[in-house]
Amino acid sequence: AARGAYRSLLRAVASTFKGDAHMGNAARAEIRGKFKEARHLSDPQTIQKMVAESLDAAEFIKDFVVQAKLNERGNYAMKVEPHHAGAEAQDTFTEPCELKGDNNQGRGAGGS
Repeated sequence: AARGAYRSLLRAVASTFKGDAHMGNAARAEIRGKFKEARHLSDPQTIQKMVAESLDAAEFIKDFVVQAKLNERGNYAMKVEPHHAGAEAQDTFTEPCELKGDNNQGRGAGGS
């Protein structure tokens, strides 16, 4: 069950941050670190709770996190996918920041 939850999170991150190596790498490192921290758990209820939270997080990422990208006009735009149609949008835009190797991509905008 834990391996499936781990893979679901990785798939959600790969899909959401497709084309943004910086965010994809950071998210994968965070996921890997959290699962490594929980590796020692042996209580079945605690493990089941962590698996459920991981699956919820994967669904949240897929449904509510949208990658904003800097366009040629200097504005951030996001491409809303069909699976976002039922979700209520909330703008959580933050000021853009310059990062080395940024290749003009925004850093994840999302909502709930």
